[in-house]
Amino acid sequence: MTANRRFVRLAPTALFAALTSLSGVAMAGVSDEPVKVNVERLQRHVAEQVRKHADEGLDSLMAYLWFTRRQHHLWIDDVTSPQPDAIAKNEKKEYRTMVTRTTGVH
Repeated sequence: MTANRRFVRLAPTALFAALTSLSGVAMAGVSDEPVKVNVERLQRHVAEQVRKHADEGLDSLMAYLWFTRRQHHLWIDDVTSPQPDAIAKNEKKEYRTMVTRTTGVH
């Protein structure tokens, strides 16, 4: 094979590798920020670990949840969702009244 053909075959692979590494660099600053978690329903030792990893960032929290998924059965939505009381307070209940029509027949 000539050098030109090798370049044409290797160019897509090199481009993919470069873009993949750049996307990791771009996302690195976002995931290092602490994550707000809701650990109210968790056992104390699990809650401490989740808080510790959440303080380190999203990558650390997701890695912890992934490696302990078979022990604790937790996913990212389980620990980052709002507290159940906050959901209940935001909903306004509308009470409906039933309308009845009388026909005059008893």
